[in-house]
Amino acid sequence: MRKPTIRDVAKEAGVGVGTVSRVLNNSQQVSTETREKVLAAIAKLGFRPNRIAQRLSRGTRVQNIGVILPFITSPSFVERLRGVQMALSEDDNEYELILYNVSSPERYQAQLATIAQQRLVEGLLVISLDVSQEHREMLTQAGIAFVGVRGLGSNSWPCVGPDNVAGGKLATEYLLSLGHTRIAYVGDDFPDEYSFPTSQDRFTGYASALEEHGIEVNLDYVRLGRYGRDEAKRLTAELLELADPPTAIFAMSDVQALGCISAIREAGLRVPEDVSVIGFDDIEISYYVGLTTVRQHLVESGRLGMRYLLQLLREDGGDVPRLPPLEVIERQTTAPPPG
Repeated sequence: MRKPTIRDVAKEAGVGVGTVSRVLNNSQQVSTETREKVLAAIAKLGFRPNRIAQRLSRGTRVQNIGVILPFITSPSFVERLRGVQMALSEDDNEYELILYNVSSPERYQAQLATIAQQRLVEGLLVISLDVSQEHREMLTQAGIAFVGVRGLGSNSWPCVGPDNVAGGKLATEYLLSLGHTRIAYVGDDFPDEYSFPTSQDRFTGYASALEEHGIEVNLDYVRLGRYGRDEAKRLTAELLELADPPTAIFAMSDVQALGCISAIREAGLRVPEDVSVIGFDDIEISYYVGLTTVRQHLVESGRLGMRYLLQLLREDGGDVPRLPPLEVIERQTTAPPPG
């Protein structure tokens, strides 16, 4: 099927090619009504502008590709960035990588607007965060390709990532297969300040697995708080004080799983003989501490997300790539329940 051209867009919108070009270059010399007609034609035809040609036509040197993310030092984000760097080193390209670390949702929104308005990059990889319809339109008008690396769900833009509902179900079913029925969930508050759906999605998978096995979700076993090892440790201590404490814990991340293990041991209990713990992510330290976890292929998600972004910049993106299937990596922190 022939790709639509700028002339097709001009014909559909009933304007000249020059007008379409000015809209693509975010020129202020176009009326709001005409701009909306052109953008509607672009959306209808699925037109992708030649971004490199756009830059050259403005005399701008093509060199920057951006990655925007929160919590740049968090282990899971570091793993994804390793994949990003792998993709850039594998590809024969001329891009310089710019990292945008945003410290709050407000800062994120402002940074996206600045990137679009000043056309700071040729392409943008957005890790874990969502991009609103308004900002998608701004990036599109600026001729900036963008791809997400985040959990699959209701995304209406190209994203590479795991199915977190399926992952939560997989982790819980693994604990059920060992014979556990008193299974707790330790995760982030939902929604959190960044509106990350991760914790809620993994909880949904957890609840689904229990219900399919005829086990009612016990809200005493559901503990939510701010992301982090210390908070997970505190929440686990609360679980262990229950009259009928859980025999297994599904922590929504490996970092939180480490907090769970610390609390269990400080209570004089053993992992996994007294309480089993499974995490989610399979960050590097999980191997060294023997943590059973769900591998979500963090490095590969960064690598595939960046490779797809580079393909979009060449206008041959094709279908959004899919990660390998989620898998339980069985190590030393899980076992059948005691007795």
